[in-house]
Amino acid sequence: MKVAILHEMLVKLWGAEKVVEKLLNIFPDADLFTLIYDEKKVGKIFPKEKMNSQVFSLPSQNIYKWTKNQRLCLPSIPRSVEALDFSEYDLVIASSSWFAHGAITKPETQFIVYYHSPARYMWDWTNEYKKDIGWQTWIKWFMLNRLFLKLRQWDIIASARVDTVIANAYNTAWRIQKYYRRESEILYPPVEVSRFQKVLKKSEWNKFYSNGNYYIIISALTEFKKLDVAIEWFNKISDQNLLIIWAGDSREKLENLVKWDNIIFAWPQYGDDLVDLVQKSRWLIFPGEEDFGIVPIEVMAAWKPVFALRAGWLLETVIEWKTWEFFNSANWDDFVENFTRFNTKNTENKYFPDDCKKQAELFSDIKFEENLMKLIK
Repeated sequence: MKVAILHEMLVKLWGAEKVVEKLLNIFPDADLFTLIYDEKKVGKIFPKEKMNSQVFSLPSQNIYKWTKNQRLCLPSIPRSVEALDFSEYDLVIASSSWFAHGAITKPETQFIVYYHSPARYMWDWTNEYKKDIGWQTWIKWFMLNRLFLKLRQWDIIASARVDTVIANAYNTAWRIQKYYRRESEILYPPVEVSRFQKVLKKSEWNKFYSNGNYYIIISALTEFKKLDVAIEWFNKISDQNLLIIWAGDSREKLENLVKWDNIIFAWPQYGDDLVDLVQKSRWLIFPGEEDFGIVPIEVMAAWKPVFALRAGWLLETVIEWKTWEFFNSANWDDFVENFTRFNTKNTENKYFPDDCKKQAELFSDIKFEENLMKLIK
């Protein structure tokens, strides 16, 4: 069986890319396709030699090559995904949160799409996206509204090309039904539970908080992630430390919001460095709504509880008061009150590490592989 794996953009290494990495482990002989590729950013995990040669002649790739800005590639994406030739493949698996589901395959080819989400900036996050790119000028307003109208029309048509629809959570399945009128199979993403459970032989950590008394946020620094609200509230509780891990376009803007030295930004952390920071933390703060966030599962695997907004997929995957605690207001109005109470419980060791570990193991990469192969067969 000849297999192709398609992922929209390989320009970062976040949760969706971990799914692609796992798919390649399951199908090591598969050809890898993408619409935008940046070797400097992802080459260690997805080397250039693994990429199908068609990728480097796509309109979207050529635009990115000269601009290094994936947003400018947006108008060319539908044309690019339809230009890919999958005629010689028996199975095509697309990892999609954008337009990968628009690939064209032969009738006899099994086309499976694993949805991280329908394109959120075209549907339920449209207004946030416009604000993020400064749409207020009338030219941008006019161009974006015309572009989004055409892209939504194409997106709905493209969704009908899929043979098997897989959603990464029930929350995503509901949105697929709403926008595409398609039923989904549910398959939670693979989480490297064992990596975060291992006991590190040597720890050279001390570069951020010497006493280990800190909370963490692991998130891309973008408009959508609501980190500005997290910083606002930690400015008000300056006796609690917050370590924000990762990078993004909004980093400088967010750093300017910090008033005290209890909030520190770390660049992206990998491997044992990341595991060590998670294991030494108090718990994870998860500020926004996600379709499925791998990070909270990884943190539970490292025997840490999570404090998050009561929304989205989180309601599917946790045991409240045992592995997880919530605040309820999207504006974080009740954050300090709930955080203070939960911080006291955490200090008094009211959360048991084994409970967190066992819950995380329900989402292991081993279970992902087993369930995916059942769906393919």
